[in-house]
Amino acid sequence: MGGAVSNPVDESTKQEIQDIIKAVCGTFTLQYTKEFALAIVLKTKMEANEKPVSWQLMERPPWSQDYKTGYLLKEGGIRKSWKKRFFVVRPNYTVDYYVDEAESKKEKAKKKGTISLCNYRVIEDVNDGVIKRLTTLAEKMGMNVSDLPKPKEYPKFTMELHHHRRRCYFVQAENEEDFKQWVEQFKTCCRWAYGLKSQEFVYKTAFNNAVRNTRWELGRWGWYSWGGSEEQILSDLISDEIEWKVMGRIYSKLHNGPWAVRNAVRNQVLKTLDTMIGAAVNPAWAAMEKAVQELRPKIEPTIKEMVGPIFKAEADLMEKMKQGAMSIIDPLLKEHVTPHLSKIVACIKSPMTEGFDEAFKLFEEEISKFEVKAKAEDNKKDFYRLDWFARSWNLWPATNKCDAMYEPLWALHIIFEDIYPWWSIWKAQDEIRGKTDNAIYTFEQRILQGIEAEGGEAKDPKALADATKASVMTDFRADASKATVIYYAAILKTVVMPPFEKVVIPACKTIIDPIADLVPEPLKQFIDPNKMFEDLLNGIIDGSIETVLGADEQK
Repeated sequence: MGGAVSNPVDESTKQEIQDIIKAVCGTFTLQYTKEFALAIVLKTKMEANEKPVSWQLMERPPWSQDYKTGYLLKEGGIRKSWKKRFFVVRPNYTVDYYVDEAESKKEKAKKKGTISLCNYRVIEDVNDGVIKRLTTLAEKMGMNVSDLPKPKEYPKFTMELHHHRRRCYFVQAENEEDFKQWVEQFKTCCRWAYGLKSQEFVYKTAFNNAVRNTRWELGRWGWYSWGGSEEQILSDLISDEIEWKVMGRIYSKLHNGPWAVRNAVRNQVLKTLDTMIGAAVNPAWAAMEKAVQELRPKIEPTIKEMVGPIFKAEADLMEKMKQGAMSIIDPLLKEHVTPHLSKIVACIKSPMTEGFDEAFKLFEEEISKFEVKAKAEDNKKDFYRLDWFARSWNLWPATNKCDAMYEPLWALHIIFEDIYPWWSIWKAQDEIRGKTDNAIYTFEQRILQGIEAEGGEAKDPKALADATKASVMTDFRADASKATVIYYAAILKTVVMPPFEKVVIPACKTIIDPIADLVPEPLKQFIDPNKMFEDLLNGIIDGSIETVLGADEQK
C-alpha cells in the first residue's frame, strides 16, 4: 500500500509563484500602456492613409440569426451524469444551453449554462484523447503508464470541447450525421468566439500586442494562440510561465502513493494556483482598464495634432534603420525566406483555386433553383433558404478542397516549426464561405433593386433572374480572384514571419536600441523603434511575397 502524498507546494514555492505572477503582471502593464498609445497612433495613421480594397460584390451585414440549435446529451461538471439539453449557437459564436427547446424560446429564458469556446478545440475521438492526456500526465508525475487506472469509456458519438486550463465539456449526439454537423459547428465556434470584452480597434490591438510582447520579454518565442476574456488570457499567460518554471519540480515530488492520492494532490495544487492567479489578475486588469479609459480622451486629440511630425520623424528614423540593418537582413532573408515562398504557394494555390471553382458551380446550381417572383415581398419570404446556403453542408464539396493543403504544409514543418496547417485551411474555407455568402446576398439585393426599378413589380421575373445571375457571377469570379491573392499573401506572411523575426530581431538589436535615442523628446511616447523595425520587416516580406506571386501569375 502506498503512503499519503504531502502537499508539494511549500512556502518558498508559493513565494516563487507569487513573484512570477507579479513579474508577468508588471511586464504586461508596461506593455499594455505603451501599446495603447501606439494603437491610437496606428489608428490615426490608418485613417489618414486608408486605401480600402474595392470589391464588386455587396458585403452581407453582420449575421443576426442563431447558427444552429438542437438537442445533445451533456455530461455534468460535478455529477458525471448525462442530461439532455437544448443547445443554441448564437451569432457571436457563444453557446447557450437550456433544459429544453420550449424554455429557450421564452422571453426571459433561464439558461442552464453558457460555453465560450475561445481557444478551445474539438476532440472527436474522446476515448483516445483521454488516454493521451493521462499518459502525458503520468510522464509528468514520474509514473509508469502501466500503473494508470483504466480510463472511463465514453459512448459513441461523444465529442470533447477541450481547453488545457479551463473546464472541458463532453457532449453526445444522437447519430453520426448530427455528430458530424455539431463537430463542424463547434470547430467554427472555436475559431471565431474570440471573447475580448472590447472589440474596438485600439483596445483590441493594444491588448493583443501587449500579450505578444510580454511573451517575448519573458523569452517565449514561437507560435502561440490565445483567446477568451482579458482576465482569462492574462491568467493563461501567467499559468504558462508557472508551468515553464515551477510545475516540473512540483510534479517531480508526486512520485509516491496511489494514483488517486497523487492526482488529488495535483488537482489541489492547480486549484490553489488558479486562486492565486485570479486574486492577482482581476484587480490588476480592472486597474489597467480604468487607467487607459482615463488616458484615451487626454492623449487622442494630442496624437491627431501631432500625426504630421510623427510621420516625418518615423520616416527619418526608418531610413537610418534601413541603412544599418539591411546588410544583416538581406543574407537572413535569402537563407530563411526567399527559397521557401514559392514552395508554400505551390502548397496552397491549387486547393484554393479548386475550392472557388466548386463554389461557383454550387452557387449557380442553387441560384438556378430559385424562382424569382414579380413582387419584392414574395421574394423576401423565399430568401431564407438562400441565406443559409453558405453556412450549410451544401458548400462542403467546395470547402473540402482546402483539406488537400494539410500534408504539403505539414511537410514544411521541418523548416517552419511554428506552422499550423489547419489554421491556413480554416482561413481558406472561411474565405470561400464568405465570398459565396456575399454573392448570394448581392443576388438577393439586385433582384430587389431590379423590381424597384420596374415600379415595384417585375414584368419578366425570369429575365430579371437570368440577368442578375450573370452579373453576380461575373463579380463573384472577380472578387474570388482578388481574395485568393490576398489569402496567399496573408498565409505566406503568417508562415514565414515568426521564424524570420526570431533570427532577425536578436541579430539587429544593437542597431534598433540606439535608434530610440534619436526620437525627438515630445514624440518618445508615440514612436516605438521596435514597432518600426517590425514595420520594416513587414515591408520587406511583403515585397518578397509580391515578387513571388507576380512571378507565379506570369507562369
